[in-house]
Amino acid sequence: MIKPQPAPIPRRLYPGRKYEAASTGNVAGRISYFVVAVVLGGGFGLALNDGQTRFENYLYAQISQPLDGIVYATAPAKTKPELELDAKAAVSYRISSNGREHVVYEKNIDGRMPIASVTKLMSAVVVLENKSAYDLDKAVFIDANAAAPDDVPVFGNLNYGQFYTVRQLLNLMLYYSSNDAAQTLAQVAGEDEFVARMNEKARALGMEGTVFYNPHGLDLSDGKANLSSVADLLKLTRYILESHPEIMSFSTQAGPYATENGIFSVKLWDGNKLIGGKTGYTVAAGGCMELVFENANRRRYINIVLGAASSEDRVAQMQKLVNFANSADK
Repeated sequence: MIKPQPAPIPRRLYPGRKYEAASTGNVAGRISYFVVAVVLGGGFGLALNDGQTRFENYLYAQISQPLDGIVYATAPAKTKPELELDAKAAVSYRISSNGREHVVYEKNIDGRMPIASVTKLMSAVVVLENKSAYDLDKAVFIDANAAAPDDVPVFGNLNYGQFYTVRQLLNLMLYYSSNDAAQTLAQVAGEDEFVARMNEKARALGMEGTVFYNPHGLDLSDGKANLSSVADLLKLTRYILESHPEIMSFSTQAGPYATENGIFSVKLWDGNKLIGGKTGYTVAAGGCMELVFENANRRRYINIVLGAASSEDRVAQMQKLVNFANSADK
């Protein structure tokens, strides 16, 4: 019995399309194309895989090599603005409200040189730390020896026979730089004893490059002069700010006359507050100035200039230092 065969599936034809029966040659050609594509694709894949392996090996070698053998890229260093001061020595020292300290500028800070009337800052320390001899309201007689030292401009020259309290003498000595006032205060305890105490205090504060011969800072006839350094005066000023801030207050209590080329001649920036300071000048010392100010961020700056060309020039050099300190405040 003959089994019926399923009907063939009709081939769908589309108008306009040519149909050819598959031949042995056509099949062989298609197989050849397929083989070539596989070979080329495989070769490309192998090359890609080999490149990836090489790159990974390179990265691993860079990561795993010793740290001292790695060359790191560094950002260019920031350049600080330069400051050229026409003075023998100087410093600007910042003390932040959190206690952090930073040298903003320094020049020859260990150089030992005459300091003229900046001496009187130490004289004030000796007076205030010897309360038994120096009651601030005690009246002191001005004798001939006390009235003898060289005069200072405008005000602060005392006359024989006058009386001043210790408080008044401190103000005259620190604001007007009165040599007569410094000499009078020293004579209360005895000048030799007073100067010895100045030197003892300097040693106690670690002011190794400092020596005092008198209480006012004038050059002596034998060529001697009170000597110190910016570094030592910085130690003294920090001590004053911590232990005797009234010394700075005395230095800013103006009398009936304004001083010339003093700390008030320096123009502070907006937000700055003058704390105090001291000036000095002799032929040997040149123009000297110390000025302490506080800015709006409660950062204090101790600024010291020694050995400027003149009294006028100490103001110009201090102005440059104050400007630099404010510009560098970060």
